[in-house]
Amino acid sequence: MKTFKLLLIIILYSLLFCGESKSQDKSGEKLVEYVTWTLIQAIPSPVFFQDRNEDNARISFGLIWNIVPVNYSFGINKTVSPLSVLKVNPLRRFSGSAELNIQPEWTMSSYKYSDLSRFGLTSIFRIYIPVVEYGEYLCNSIGLKYTITKNKHGRSKNYFGVEFGTYTFFGVLGFKFTYNFDEVSRYNFGLNLKYY
Repeated sequence: MKTFKLLLIIILYSLLFCGESKSQDKSGEKLVEYVTWTLIQAIPSPVFFQDRNEDNARISFGLIWNIVPVNYSFGINKTVSPLSVLKVNPLRRFSGSAELNIQPEWTMSSYKYSDLSRFGLTSIFRIYIPVVEYGEYLCNSIGLKYTITKNKHGRSKNYFGVEFGTYTFFGVLGFKFTYNFDEVSRYNFGLNLKYY
């Protein structure tokens, strides 16, 4: 529940402070731009989580939402500010950048073997490395993540992980693999769908 409140605060923040402009027309255009962008970001990416214990294992389908509060680009023109907050242009991200990303995660079915809650919140520090055409055609990423979740009895079950990603089609389509330093959910993998 606290995570949903955090998401609501972030969305409201983007709506309240997006239209700071001197003219009414520009303000309305900015508001439409940010509202549209915020709604598109609500579309989740599909992911598969490992669910296991000492005797059994299976893969559970889930969803991840990508929220990027802070991005620092080191691959853009020097006359433009390298810092972006909340809304990040794909050229800034994939031409080479570092970002702090927050991801709410939700599994569609309960964890049968690992005794974890269906909901988790992950924070990731990720670095993007352009490979082809300044990252627009191909870009890779590496990240360190920390997942906050609980077990079914309400006790904290937090863990670290390492994430590897590759992205194409101007950053819209990607594949991510995460190795978790946790014995009950060792990995997750899935598509990264990011709309701009």
